[in-house]
Amino acid sequence: MEFTRFTVLLENLVDRLVDAVRADRFVREHVQDDGAALVGWGCTGSTSLQVTMDVLGRGLLALPDLPSPGRCAERVVLVLGSFASGYTEALRISTMEQQESMSQALLKSLVESRQRARVFEAEFDDVVTSTTNGVVLTDRNGAFLRTNDVLGEILGYTQAEMAGLTVFDLVRQDDVELLRDGYAELLGGAVVRVQSEQRLLRKDGDSAWATLTVTAPLLHGPESRFVVVVEDRTELNLLHGQLNHQALHDMLTRLPNRQYFTTSLERVLRHASPATGITLYHLDLDAFSLITHGLGRRVGDLLLDSVAHRLEALFEGEAAMVARFGADEFAVLVENSPTTPDAVTTVRRINEELSEPLYVDGHGIASPASIGVVDRPPSGMDAASLLEAAEMTLARAKRNGRTQWALFDPYQDDRDREMFSLAVSLPGAWENGELDVVHRPLVRLDGGGVVGLDAQLSWEHPVRGRLPHERCAELAEETGLILPLGSWLLGSACGEAQRRRTGLTTDQPLHVGLTPNQSSDPDLLSRVLTVLADTGLPADRLWLGIPASALSQGDGEAAENLRLLASAGVATEILDFSTSPGDLAHLEDLPVRAVRIARWMVRRQSRCDREDSLVTLALREILSVVHRTGSTVIVDGVDTERQADWWRRVGADIAQGAFAPV
Repeated sequence: MEFTRFTVLLENLVDRLVDAVRADRFVREHVQDDGAALVGWGCTGSTSLQVTMDVLGRGLLALPDLPSPGRCAERVVLVLGSFASGYTEALRISTMEQQESMSQALLKSLVESRQRARVFEAEFDDVVTSTTNGVVLTDRNGAFLRTNDVLGEILGYTQAEMAGLTVFDLVRQDDVELLRDGYAELLGGAVVRVQSEQRLLRKDGDSAWATLTVTAPLLHGPESRFVVVVEDRTELNLLHGQLNHQALHDMLTRLPNRQYFTTSLERVLRHASPATGITLYHLDLDAFSLITHGLGRRVGDLLLDSVAHRLEALFEGEAAMVARFGADEFAVLVENSPTTPDAVTTVRRINEELSEPLYVDGHGIASPASIGVVDRPPSGMDAASLLEAAEMTLARAKRNGRTQWALFDPYQDDRDREMFSLAVSLPGAWENGELDVVHRPLVRLDGGGVVGLDAQLSWEHPVRGRLPHERCAELAEETGLILPLGSWLLGSACGEAQRRRTGLTTDQPLHVGLTPNQSSDPDLLSRVLTVLADTGLPADRLWLGIPASALSQGDGEAAENLRLLASAGVATEILDFSTSPGDLAHLEDLPVRAVRIARWMVRRQSRCDREDSLVTLALREILSVVHRTGSTVIVDGVDTERQADWWRRVGADIAQGAFAPV
């Protein structure tokens, strides 16, 4: 109420009370109404009536023009009494109305709260019954108050059986205290949720993997309630275990894979007995590709599975792990004991077992293996180094032929690593200009004139010095770089030869030796003709040498290339020619202009002083046969005048070597 209006009301009230004191006839009800009006205006403080009576008592008695003092005092008492009576009654009625209103409000609030509780309970029931998780309502001691059916399905209990359980009955004894601590933290308000991975105990004794989530109590105090959600992870954990198993095992043979094998090897190396050590076998099935190409992948898979079972059976009595490394490679790790057979015996047993045929669709198939063995490796080798050593030892065994085995040799390993290091750095050396083309003179032994030039690669290595053509070609073959590098050599040499023809009066033929891979290249003729066209060198001024080993390959690609080159006018020669019947057949069947005697025969002859040695006699016969075909005999590696004189006497035509420096 505004102050101005309130002031007017009070002034009017005082005027009426003054009139009541002066009036001849006193009307009690009117004064009581004025007292009640004061309550209606909100003047209901604890001292409101007292202050009002004090002010009115003094003020009314002091009014002028009042009747006789005795009658005036009596009238003032009546007015004040009636005013107080009206005020008190109005205040009583107002208080009762407020209490009634409050009671109605409280009742309404209670009804609404109960309705909300019923709605919440219904919604909670809907969630509990529809969720795929187990849900249980517990008291502060973990005793079950309410559960859903899903929890019973997870644990194998009926609702009646779960009524007497507590949440602590579901976990292993080792985890009970941890769960109790979680309840205590929730009760203390330190956290609002506790979550943990648990292996719950089922009724049938099995375990159920689950995630337990306990939320803060719905009520605090003795009636505290906790909601526990149980997320069943048993199938998920099984799936996770299966995926882990698949990630660490080969799907076909179910053997450990390389990753699992490597991890196990690291563990074994840490605990291996110094007295007996370990042995690592790295196997590669020699005939696997033939079997899959000939009989199909299904038969190959059956063979791999058979090999896996045979190897496991072979090492059954040992502390051993058999693994498949991929494709047709297997590995065996043996923790040696005093009774473990030695590596030689074990390798023999492996190939005896793998040589036994497996019959599939009427075919008896078998695939013995090439094997690299690292026996009792020196201390300090880690798993990665040990696996690399076994792999390189296997590669060395395979270079010696099929079904061979090799024992790890640290000195040979160093040499192999050096060779591999050179091989992988060859492309960069070529790009950086470290490779060059050099020319070696071919000298006629009868007369001493230069009758041609050999184009060769030379690598000026920054650490190892100059590497000769033979080493460069070998490394290029290893890396697959030989085709582009060989084309570069041919193009550079032909270009230089054409420039010599243009600027000089001499016209010496250019000789270029090919490797086996170059000789079998389906695009060899196209590459050669392109180089000749680009450089302008006539075809008859180019002599290309093809290794005898390439001509003997079953696909006949190299022999066909030789015929095509000869028909295009290019002179051809056979490299590494020896007494092999195949070499003689190539000489007879192919359009060959010259042969180069095999380097091993040249080296052998240089160390032999006997004219009746078999090598000497064979060389004399070879030269005679070659000359009868009209072909020229070229000898590489003639380093002294004594050697040159010997080859001159037996009839060789041309020589190349240190005896005739550039």
